[in-house]
Amino acid sequence: MITSYNNVKNEVLKYYEEFLDAFHKMGISENDTSLQALKLKAERIKDDRFCLMITGEARGDTFTFINAYLGSEILPMNIYQCTGTVVEVTYGEKFVLHAVYADGQKKDVSGEENIKNFLIAHVALADKYRDIPVALIDRDIIVKYRDKKANQAVIEAFLKDVACENIHGLSSGKYNGKIKNYIKEKQYRWRNVVIKMIIEYPFKDEAMHGIRIIDSPDVKADGSMADVTSEDIESADAILFLQPFEDSVESNRFKSFLESKHVDKYKNALFLILNRTAAQPETETKKTFEKFVNLFARQEDGSRQGIGKDQIILINTKAKLYYNTFQHLITENIKAELKEMGRKKAIEPFLKDAWQGSDGKKDAFLRELNRLSHFDGVNQSLNFFRRKIDFMALSELLDHLLKVYAQKRSYLDELVANYTLKVEDLSKCAVKIEEELENIKIRMNENVEKIGEKYTGEKGLIARRAEVILDDYKETMEVVDDYDDDYLYNLGLLETFAFRRVGFFIEFEQKIRDKVVTECNDLLGVALSNKIPVPYVLPEPTFSPEMVDAIKEEMRRKANETFNDNYDSFRTHYESEKKDAFSQSAAYKLVKDSFIDGLDRIKNQAIKDLQLFVQQTLTAYTPELIRKHTEDKERALHKVEDDKKNTEKILEDITNLKVQAAALEAKIKPITALKGGIDSYLQ
Repeated sequence: MITSYNNVKNEVLKYYEEFLDAFHKMGISENDTSLQALKLKAERIKDDRFCLMITGEARGDTFTFINAYLGSEILPMNIYQCTGTVVEVTYGEKFVLHAVYADGQKKDVSGEENIKNFLIAHVALADKYRDIPVALIDRDIIVKYRDKKANQAVIEAFLKDVACENIHGLSSGKYNGKIKNYIKEKQYRWRNVVIKMIIEYPFKDEAMHGIRIIDSPDVKADGSMADVTSEDIESADAILFLQPFEDSVESNRFKSFLESKHVDKYKNALFLILNRTAAQPETETKKTFEKFVNLFARQEDGSRQGIGKDQIILINTKAKLYYNTFQHLITENIKAELKEMGRKKAIEPFLKDAWQGSDGKKDAFLRELNRLSHFDGVNQSLNFFRRKIDFMALSELLDHLLKVYAQKRSYLDELVANYTLKVEDLSKCAVKIEEELENIKIRMNENVEKIGEKYTGEKGLIARRAEVILDDYKETMEVVDDYDDDYLYNLGLLETFAFRRVGFFIEFEQKIRDKVVTECNDLLGVALSNKIPVPYVLPEPTFSPEMVDAIKEEMRRKANETFNDNYDSFRTHYESEKKDAFSQSAAYKLVKDSFIDGLDRIKNQAIKDLQLFVQQTLTAYTPELIRKHTEDKERALHKVEDDKKNTEKILEDITNLKVQAAALEAKIKPITALKGGIDSYLQ
């Protein structure tokens, strides 16, 4: 029966050390891929690593929350944070900050005062820019274009993209004006933009030594996040989404974030942290809290997906900060501090009520502050979740041990069988292994070819889906052709739907690329992305507003029709003269045909690029795939070739291999039993 995590952890690590010892005795190199993967898992368990990502509606309270959670005022508070800098806090022997700038340069800052000043200088936002999305401007304009000044078209397109980020309700003119002023001020200072800070801090509490906290940029209105945040999210064990409790319950930002692909597989690890700062009555607080639960918690009947009710937590960071401060003071000093705050009219109502309700007793006062903070709920939920993650890590390590044991046991059995064959005929053994290697390579190539056939060729998935996008545009245009509206209106529809299909092609290319890599990883069992990445850049379509305007102007010049103009010559008889005049219907058809030609070129280029990407991906992938599936066979073949030169020791080797195989078998049974106990506990 599982009663203590530390006991189970020590037992698992003992089996791991025995495993290493056994393999070293067998002469297996530490560079063996199986041992490297196990080493990473074991180090995570030894160090008690746990990574928390902090994100949310606005970053104004994240530093305060982190300080309250860690019990140390590491980060500056009472500043307005809204930059794109990722701030990471982890354990270190000294208090030091490592900064990474947009141009790649790095800087180390030491000393509490220096670190706080550096943070304020690079994370705090000037008052005049508080109501614009600085993080997005830095990422998409300042850092992206660097020394190349973003042109007017780029800026105007950006303004349209961030219109939904105008959460302070400024007029569009004022909002856009502030953004342009910020770009003008910062355009050539991109090197000063800090994209990441890693803060090492010597926590006295050993329980915090394995904690790693990532304070990320804001979540956008559509629920998406910056690329750097998306990368960090993959390493997070839990995600805390901070939202002021007083914000509207119907806020779409968390809902969009919850439904985004970033957290689709992390819903069990996502916590909505509602930071209450206003002095609201308990009854009103409970009612509002229940609204959050009803809106975001998943339903037991499965009618709505969401997060668990216990993953929605109400807190008061100020109460926790006061608790952290006052717990180190004696009663008289607490009383004096509160008196001074009262004199300055800076005392919070809940703080005053807590002191008066405790009759001036420190223990009762601290208990009430702790109750108001609700941080016990945060710790309880995260500790429970963390312990589950820890047990899962133990189970995964044991599972990996068993798989490697089984793999090596099979390898030993194969060696024994091969050595026995050597006694009879070593040459036959080598031929047999070579044939097996060739068969493996053929099977692996066949699997790769299946993926290639699925996506490439005239009837492949890429060509068929690209054709569907263009055909859909043509069908839509046939409907527009029948409209009775005027020429300019229908022409506008042509343009709108054309640009929409351009977007479809871009989205189509990204999805196909991701699908190919995912299918390789899932179907063939080798992670491609981290080892042999294939470069691929989504092309910028040439179908731009400027090009569209040029097409319309050119077609307008060409859209002339000849007709007979009859007129009275000297009032005696009528004569006819041929004249040219602009034809809207002809212009419309010419523009439509030009748009279709342009989209057809984009379609063909997309097919060409994606099919090339598939081939390059599979070309890069195949050697890695074959290497993984032939590693043991190649080793066995080399061993056979070596043993051909020294047959005198074959029988002795067979005996030793049988002893090693028996030793491995003896270790498998207790590991299997322990893993079964852990898995039962997790259920």
